[in-house]
Amino acid sequence: MDESDRLREDLKVARAALGVARHLDLEAVTEAFVRAAQEHGRATAALLYLYDGEQDTFRLKAGHIPPEDPRRKGIVTLDLAELRGPGSASANWTPMITRAPETLRRLAIDTVLAVPLPGAGTLLGMLLLAREDRAITPEEAERIGRLIPELVPALLNAVLVERYKELIIKDDQTDSYNRRFFDRFLSEEVYRAHRYGTSLSLIFLDLDNLKEINNRYGHAMGSKALREVSRRMVGEIRGSDKLFRYGGDEFCVVLPETDLRGACDLSERLRLSLGSRVFLVDDTPGMAITASFGVAAYPDHARTSLGLIKCADKAMQRIKQAGKNSIGVSEAAEETPRIAWGKR
Repeated sequence: MDESDRLREDLKVARAALGVARHLDLEAVTEAFVRAAQEHGRATAALLYLYDGEQDTFRLKAGHIPPEDPRRKGIVTLDLAELRGPGSASANWTPMITRAPETLRRLAIDTVLAVPLPGAGTLLGMLLLAREDRAITPEEAERIGRLIPELVPALLNAVLVERYKELIIKDDQTDSYNRRFFDRFLSEEVYRAHRYGTSLSLIFLDLDNLKEINNRYGHAMGSKALREVSRRMVGEIRGSDKLFRYGGDEFCVVLPETDLRGACDLSERLRLSLGSRVFLVDDTPGMAITASFGVAAYPDHARTSLGLIKCADKAMQRIKQAGKNSIGVSEAAEETPRIAWGKR
């Protein structure tokens, strides 16, 4: 590459970096990041994964496959450990041309250029690029390698902004999200389900005996029990699902792209997770906590966010009155929910 070619290349890189850096929203940044990398590398496939330290996995944030494409469901998360060089630390991964992970090979992507995205002494994620007709050559990989470091600062900045947003939308006592974010998120998911014709479910649950803990051991222990409850439930749900503290000892779980059966299955796992082990074992003899659940689904029971809340809440209230520690399913033609699992 002569001097004039290098100058043209540097100008393309600078323009691409500027196009990514003008965004602050994480979704917009990742989408611009993928477009720039795909265009610069003349790739036909591009997938950007961000590392989730809590779950020790990589989650898809942007790619050449649109969100509504069913092929995307199978690649939402990937275990990219096999792309790590032997004995190398995750923050020191180097780009390499390698065989694609098995889930991508099912999409006819056999070879990928795996580009690590380091930032602030850790690994932000991984960019995977591929071509349909042939593998990316080492020369093309080197060309892409000059672009990526110029894009990473914008990605790191967007990740930090997203983390600050998390502080605003998280409940201040538990590991769940707050009520203010719940209203917005559920409305957005109802719109998304309507637009793409997908399923959406809502679980409404109320703890059956938190007041007993407050009365016997004080509200400090009650708050600690809430945090334990939240952590236990978060461990049972997918990354795409969200747990919200609706108020007091009430929680909601929003499940995008999940039908009624899937929501009932999760409700049963949550019910068993809460009831299988006692709480506050370090501070008390151990307190049993159960919950009453109500489930509603879009579009089976309601087509608005408010309607879903009312249906799920009504199903939960009926179960509460019928004996607690069970799961009620709202029915479109019947106000009284049937008991799906649990104590009869």
